[in-house]
Amino acid sequence: MKSAESLYERIVEASPYPVYLCSGEDLVITVANNAALKVWGKDKSILGMRFLHALPEHTEQSLITLIQEVYDSGKADQSIKNSVELLFNDEKKIVIYNYNFQAMRNELGSITGVLCFATDVTNDELLEVNASNEKLVSSNEELAVANEELIDIQERMREQAIEKQVALDRLKAQEGNIKNMVNQAPVGMCIVQGDPLYAVEVNDIFLNLIGKTREELSVNPFWTVNAEIAVHYEPIINNVFATGTSFHADEHEMMLIRSGKEEIVNVDFVYEPMLDEQNKAYAIMIVGIDVTDKVVARKKLQRAEESLRLAMEAAGLGSFSINPATKEFKVSPSMKTFFGVDSNESISFETAINQIHEDYRSMVVKNLEAVFTNNTKFDMEYPILGYSDGQTRWVRAVGRMQNVDGTEALTGVLNDITEKRKDEERKNDFIGMVSHELKTPLTSMRGYVQMLLLKMRKQDDEFVVSSLEKTNTQIGKMTTMINGFLNVSRLESGKIHIDHKLFDLAQLVKETEEESLNTISSHKIIFAPVETTMVNADRDKIGQVINNLISNAVKYSVAGTTIYVACVTVGTRALISVRDEGMGIKPQDASKIFERYYRVEGTQMFSISGFGIGLYLCAEIIHRHEGEIWVDSDFGRGSTFSFSLPVVSPETDQA
Repeated sequence: MKSAESLYERIVEASPYPVYLCSGEDLVITVANNAALKVWGKDKSILGMRFLHALPEHTEQSLITLIQEVYDSGKADQSIKNSVELLFNDEKKIVIYNYNFQAMRNELGSITGVLCFATDVTNDELLEVNASNEKLVSSNEELAVANEELIDIQERMREQAIEKQVALDRLKAQEGNIKNMVNQAPVGMCIVQGDPLYAVEVNDIFLNLIGKTREELSVNPFWTVNAEIAVHYEPIINNVFATGTSFHADEHEMMLIRSGKEEIVNVDFVYEPMLDEQNKAYAIMIVGIDVTDKVVARKKLQRAEESLRLAMEAAGLGSFSINPATKEFKVSPSMKTFFGVDSNESISFETAINQIHEDYRSMVVKNLEAVFTNNTKFDMEYPILGYSDGQTRWVRAVGRMQNVDGTEALTGVLNDITEKRKDEERKNDFIGMVSHELKTPLTSMRGYVQMLLLKMRKQDDEFVVSSLEKTNTQIGKMTTMINGFLNVSRLESGKIHIDHKLFDLAQLVKETEEESLNTISSHKIIFAPVETTMVNADRDKIGQVINNLISNAVKYSVAGTTIYVACVTVGTRALISVRDEGMGIKPQDASKIFERYYRVEGTQMFSISGFGIGLYLCAEIIHRHEGEIWVDSDFGRGSTFSFSLPVVSPETDQA
């Protein structure tokens, strides 16, 4: 615009002819050169006045009409030898002029005024008139060229103005988007700018993070409000401004004065530079998250894990996890020592399995697969041979399937029970020794009692016979208990032998039936159904289990009730069941009934002898045959004890 005005001024002042500019709808005289003022007989006081007020003598003549038409239409116009009556020294005088009128436009192309050029041709001679006309034509041509230049300038200015407005609109929209982003962000955000730095945008989360108010940040420099951290973080922000490179910090511990109180907090924050078109940082966006609670919780968890680790090590425990799909095996350092491996060495799942004693290895693998498939609890005791030292260690492993970092895995602990097993071995050896020593006098005593019974029966001394029979019965019970203790000690010391042979369970049940009918008169025993069922097992040990289950049924049911014994084949399993009509077992006792030395408590149990080893022996014998044993009971109405064994098919038998 300044270039256009200077061009006008240059043209106006340089012209030897009257030139003036009428601006706006009111046609105010804003520019007039000395030649124009001289013709009018006026001075510069008329500048700023409307044309019709400054030169009232022209209002009724054609000149004002021509100027108005050019302003309204925008089309240039010329008037040759236009006669105008002017007032000179209070005298009216007719003056003849040639006029040229050009419309003036702004940068947007709108008409802002009319530029007027005039030539006095009143008393000139024809030659001078012609010369003047030639000069006027030349001037007009120059003016036309100048006007075209002005129009080009105006068009470029209009285009620049449009581009500037578009850029301003985009900038305004961008600023609005940034403001919305800051206000709606789920984390603390603040934009700082200027020298000194001021917060130009900030959300409530950031204010809560630093413990300051919006008013404080709006009227004070950023580092004045946050003076307690300025010494550490102002140089970092200055470096971000200088380099244009962002700065990240995770769980950074800092001291903030929040609401007037000093607080130690942990913050994740980022200083992100905002770059201009020259790729220079003009502002910094600060993004901050208070992670104090997360850090405190993690440290508590770490302390708890460390305490747990120390406690586990002190208790001789080791932890492990097994991924069922990949067999990835993770163990604690203390657990590696169970396998005879140094704590800084790795151990694979295959290596760990291979270190298990071969007598237990297949059962451990089988139980692990059952846990992986059925999500059952893993609880086993077995010996491990040390990888490097060859030492045998007894361990108890307990675990369950759990979700670990989004993946299902078996997690648990391993407990070194070597000393416990040694204590049990010593106890079993002692029990075995004592039981063996007790059997000798009991055997002699039983022989003497039986000899006395034969003698007293011949003498028909009923009292003595009755007493001797009761004594013989008690000796039998004592012998059974001693045999039970001997079997337990042999079982747990690994001295009990399983002699696998092929036989028919139905025949074994038949023999048991004959024996029961001769020895049990207090209860009715029904053996049905009894089907031919071939198994490969220890005949004596399985017979011992059946007899034990029948004896328990007799012991825990009222005399005169019925006991049902069945032998059938279900799929690939042989099933033996013994059902009574006795007192039954409560659910909380049923889950523990096969544990060693476990006895059901209750007033009815005082009159029933036993040490809780019979069912434990039955369960161990069945488990060593890769069978299953269980109980189904209705408390107060009776129980059914059952066990199953793998059957042998005819093809296997022939093989």
